[in-house]
Amino acid sequence: MNVPEYFDLMLTAPCGINCNLCYAYLREKNHWPGCRGDDRIKMKSCLACKIKNCEKMAKDEYHYCFECEEYPCARIKHLDKRYRGRYGTSVIENLNIIQKFGVKAFVKIDQTRWTCPECGRILCMHKPECLTCGYVWNVSV
Repeated sequence: MNVPEYFDLMLTAPCGINCNLCYAYLREKNHWPGCRGDDRIKMKSCLACKIKNCEKMAKDEYHYCFECEEYPCARIKHLDKRYRGRYGTSVIENLNIIQKFGVKAFVKIDQTRWTCPECGRILCMHKPECLTCGYVWNVSV
């Protein structure tokens, strides 16, 4: 598996999800470009994302959801609950870190947090074990 040695800043989605950690991004076959990547090669479900296609985001040209006066909206709250429960990450906490410290600091924090303590490779948020060495990091999935 070809895992980047550093996180790409452009792989931080408007909702605060770090696409560097997504299974679809990390896999070799049918590699996904991330939320901000080329729409021509994305899955239909990603193209239909209600957050990325939010009318307020498009109209006001927000880069991240926290820039909106309705943040955190019901969509973000729902996504946050799902990701905290399933994958041990909070999009609201991510967005708050980005808002307070910037995307570079967030990416640095996340890169440290999501590095496998056994092999040093990047952990996938969607899988409970390291894709490289099998180290189990999330027993709740």
